[in-house]
Amino acid sequence: MTLLSGIEVRDPDTNALLMTAHRDTMPTTFARHGYRTVAMMPGLWYPWPEGAFYGFSEIYNGARLNYHGPSFGWWSMTDQFVLAALDAHERRQPSRPPLFVFFPTISTHTPFAPAPPYQPDWHRMLTPKPYDLDELEKAYSSYPDWLNLAPSYLAAVSYSYQTLAGYLRQHTGEDFVMILIGDHEPPALVSGPNTPWDVPVHVITKRRDLLDRLVSRGFQPGLTPRRPGLGKMHTLTPLLLEAFSR
Repeated sequence: MTLLSGIEVRDPDTNALLMTAHRDTMPTTFARHGYRTVAMMPGLWYPWPEGAFYGFSEIYNGARLNYHGPSFGWWSMTDQFVLAALDAHERRQPSRPPLFVFFPTISTHTPFAPAPPYQPDWHRMLTPKPYDLDELEKAYSSYPDWLNLAPSYLAAVSYSYQTLAGYLRQHTGEDFVMILIGDHEPPALVSGPNTPWDVPVHVITKRRDLLDRLVSRGFQPGLTPRRPGLGKMHTLTPLLLEAFSR
């Protein structure tokens, strides 16, 4: 909410007030420049009128994504499946406009285990049997330890890294920008009490001009975040829009 609107939203009342406003969001800004704005929402299983406020032209909720593979995690489907569905339904369409895609990932949601296997054959992700039986048995043998969630959390994050890296390899050489944003810090059962709320933001693209503009505003090359942070989440919105607008 905070990132898409550019308004700091920390409680339900602020969000309810925001929904009554008439203002630009990141999706409406990109739509005004000819982009098709798509929300991939695998965790959404109920009406979402807020999607109209944000300005999405297409919303894929859990039911519409229509996952038939084995169940993993809180919402059954996996991040790799959703990315494969994004390509099948949107990115591979001929003569399409450029895309702005918003995708809240779900495979790192608590309880983190069992983590799905990574499937190198991306075409299998859209079939009812995306994994071999031995892969499933190995994955399902992992159970969350509610008094020590760190190993399960690391396994889930590792799966996310594998999935995102695999997706990038699938699109080597293509012209697109991937922005990876930490939604929130890990739970205290993983990170310990009184940890800061800072989250990492990574921008991956071959567009050197865009990267140079972000570096000039404080971004650092590489994968390891450095302190201090650049600001709160709502300050990232105008920074990104400024970098794109040039």
